[in-house]
Amino acid sequence: MRPRWTVSRTPWSPGTASGSASTTFFYLHIARPAYNAWVFITPHQLRSGLKNFFSNVLFPMRFVNNILQFRFLEAGVEFGRFFINTTSSLGFADVAKGKKTIVPVDPSGEDFGQTLGRWGIGHGFYVVWPFIGPSSARDTVGRAGDLFTDPFFYVYPWELATSSELALRFNALGDVLPLYEDLNSAAVDPYIAMREAYINFRNSQVKH
Repeated sequence: MRPRWTVSRTPWSPGTASGSASTTFFYLHIARPAYNAWVFITPHQLRSGLKNFFSNVLFPMRFVNNILQFRFLEAGVEFGRFFINTTSSLGFADVAKGKKTIVPVDPSGEDFGQTLGRWGIGHGFYVVWPFIGPSSARDTVGRAGDLFTDPFFYVYPWELATSSELALRFNALGDVLPLYEDLNSAAVDPYIAMREAYINFRNSQVKH
């Protein structure tokens, strides 16, 4: 299904550019040193286990969005992986990784922004949210929708839920930081490079 409307380059150029600059500064000069220290003091097995656990916890988000996209076979694969990983290791090991499935499943999973894209809704305007990163009008709405399928949203008190999710997301920064570093070192205009990379990546996720 083709999107009915596509990305508008930057309706809030000064704010978006400043958001991009502050986010890049945060990732490269605050998050990177902190993550390097975390890598130094923790074994790889612990970081890998926490990353697998976080991915397993977010199973409802992937499962529900597959259903909303009428991708029932993919939803079944996600359920099977969740069942295997949870019963074998409480999700700390990706036991199901590499096992043959009836259909290929995107390792990064499905989210509500992708679901909106599959329904024919385009990106809208591009925006960079400070400390969060690149997004679009569609994906911003998608992030709000994803809250309802995020198990941490239902954890009480909220301080425990927020701190736990932030810690697990921090542990997964190893997947994000190299992208920021590569784009900022190789691109003439890192802002445009990040925008194009983000839009192309999200398009490929919707079309897969």
